[in-house]
Amino acid sequence: MNAGELLDQFVVEARECLEAIGAKLLQVEREPGNTALLNDLFRSVHTLKGNCGLFEFKPLESVVHAGEDLLDRVRNRTLDYSRELADALLDAMDFAGQLVDQIERSGRIDDGAGPQSRAHAASLRALLGDAATPAPAAAAPAAPAAPRPGWLAALPLPAGTRTALRYTPEPECFFKGEDPWRLAATAPGLLHLAVAGQGPWPAAEALDGWDCYRCNLVLTVLSSVPAAELAQHFRCVAEQVELVETGPAALPPAPAAADAPAVPAFLARREAALWADQLALLARPDPGAGVVAACTRSLLGLLCARPAAAAQAARDALPGAGDAQALLAWARQHAPAGVALPPAGTAALPGAAARIATPAEEPAAERKVLKVSQDKIDRLMDLVGEMVVAKNSLPYLAQRAENQHGQRELAREIKAQYAVINRIAEDMQHAVMQVRMLPVGTVFQRFGRLVRDISKKLGKEVNLVVEGEDTEADKNVIEPLADPLIHILRNSLDHGIERPEVRRAAGKPAAGTIRIRARQESDRVLIEIGDDGAGIDTQRVRAKAVERGLIPADRAATLADDDAVQLVFLPGFSTAENVSDLSGRGVGMDVVRTAVERINGSVALASRAGQGTTITLSLPLSMAVSHVMVVECAGRRLGVPMDLIVETVRVHADDIHHFKQARTTVLRGRIVPLRALAELLGLDAEARRNADGEHAVLVVRLASGPVGLLVDQFHGASDIILKPLEGVLAGLTGFAGTALLGDGSVLMVLNPKELL
Repeated sequence: MNAGELLDQFVVEARECLEAIGAKLLQVEREPGNTALLNDLFRSVHTLKGNCGLFEFKPLESVVHAGEDLLDRVRNRTLDYSRELADALLDAMDFAGQLVDQIERSGRIDDGAGPQSRAHAASLRALLGDAATPAPAAAAPAAPAAPRPGWLAALPLPAGTRTALRYTPEPECFFKGEDPWRLAATAPGLLHLAVAGQGPWPAAEALDGWDCYRCNLVLTVLSSVPAAELAQHFRCVAEQVELVETGPAALPPAPAAADAPAVPAFLARREAALWADQLALLARPDPGAGVVAACTRSLLGLLCARPAAAAQAARDALPGAGDAQALLAWARQHAPAGVALPPAGTAALPGAAARIATPAEEPAAERKVLKVSQDKIDRLMDLVGEMVVAKNSLPYLAQRAENQHGQRELAREIKAQYAVINRIAEDMQHAVMQVRMLPVGTVFQRFGRLVRDISKKLGKEVNLVVEGEDTEADKNVIEPLADPLIHILRNSLDHGIERPEVRRAAGKPAAGTIRIRARQESDRVLIEIGDDGAGIDTQRVRAKAVERGLIPADRAATLADDDAVQLVFLPGFSTAENVSDLSGRGVGMDVVRTAVERINGSVALASRAGQGTTITLSLPLSMAVSHVMVVECAGRRLGVPMDLIVETVRVHADDIHHFKQARTTVLRGRIVPLRALAELLGLDAEARRNADGEHAVLVVRLASGPVGLLVDQFHGASDIILKPLEGVLAGLTGFAGTALLGDGSVLMVLNPKELL
């Protein structure tokens, strides 16, 4: 894994941390007494800070570090969690997100970020108050006169030793983003560092059964700084350390000048031993991808102890991902002096490297997670789509074999193989779609902050309730939902939920509720966004629609209330009297409908005055493979999306009624308007009838109700890969795109909503 790939991984993990931190900050605001939640929040911030340190992103690290210190005081109950504190932390994490965006774009943080970083860090530390400096008495639990513990009695005390510390990391510390060795090696005033095992190390031949991700270290630090300063350095793992203040009186005579370099030499020996462990692993005949990746991370971690320029130069020379031999050569070149390479194939030495093993050594029952680039999944989905198109050619070949060449037996065999390939293709398509599925909660999680900030700005009290976050749909369906849902929430907050005094006067709780509920029904995902606000004033909607010239006054007066509320979807409609940053521009609900229909979804709205409004989005599970009905019109084959089709019927010519230029028929007791598809497409042809005088009618679903399209013939359903129109055809209305059929011909797929 080269430096660029490590940076990409850092960006992904940093975004995950920031999303988790934002969600947990809002949870803590609701549950300030939840100790487990506070600890979890602190760990997320601590993990992000550790990742920043690996790449030396100082502006980002300083902000996150200040937030970590603040949350450390909150979890230790020396500082109360308040709205002011939450605002400062949320603003700081927003700024951290901007820095991560800069890193993703250019691999670095812009030079101008320093002043903002310092300002955010200062505002966070200002909230620490008197709690910012820990009392020396609290940091030094042992008095100088107290008897020394056994672990200290066995150690020589170098000149200048004031404090001793024993650090016993948690066995699962690596999963929390902690690096015990680096934390100890960078302790202030470090004079001596000793490493031992919490338990015995296994023999080399028994390493296969060793839990490679379990920390087995005990680190002892001797330092020249006061106990309070050392305690501050280890504050994130305070429960895992034991501090003893040795005091000047306990010091032995100062060593001779010739002995002074002994401590640096010890640290150099430890670094050399760790490098040797990694080299031994890489020198094995087939170290495996898991070992190579783990060694890469460990070697990069060891570089952190070097000067910044030297460490960066080594990172820049890091070879490509997965190349064990290239990484071994790189490690030889950058290893400290005195490191000897063990013979190839030698088992790993006990020590830090003993924690590394291949994924194959994990218990079979454990669930493995593999992080794969989204581009690779999309490419796999494209290939599955091409396979779907290719297998659709088999029925066409079977038909040719039978009708043109008289090979009935061959046609039967082709059809039999088609059934097998069709089953495999459908299973593969379903499997890849499952990989692309995302929980809708990935979109919902950002709304807590949105509701909090806007309600605060509007002077309203609003509770957000989210249900069904685990409901899944294709990422290409989930990702475009963010903007439409934000429009809906802003409308609910601005127009729906009343101010506290208005709600109390109406006999409602002062705090309003917005509820987002997701669920799956058949092959659709339904998302409901409802509020218990004032509802939509239909009289005002009618008046505004007429005032803006969107509908004639006589028609507005005849609309029923359920139909009147649908006027909010008209382009340019708004009931706001003044333009603000929240509303009044007339680009709200029509944008929602357009965006949802673009992913083959639909929007429904229901409202009751004084009770609230509910908007329901109906979305497809996937957009990868489209299902269309193939129809014939004027000698041409055209596709119509299946999710818009209500039914296919044959209507006798005598049952078609003419009113001036309009045609209608009655289907199941309801009047359905009829339109000739050839006329809509500008084709000079009449819709053909069969021998019984019947017309083929394709009934499609529109927002205004069902409409029947007169076509010549139906040719059944087909699975296609829909390609959007490009180039000079991109602006062509009435068409959703094109698809390749099994016989090699191109199918134009209609968009009935634009066509009608």
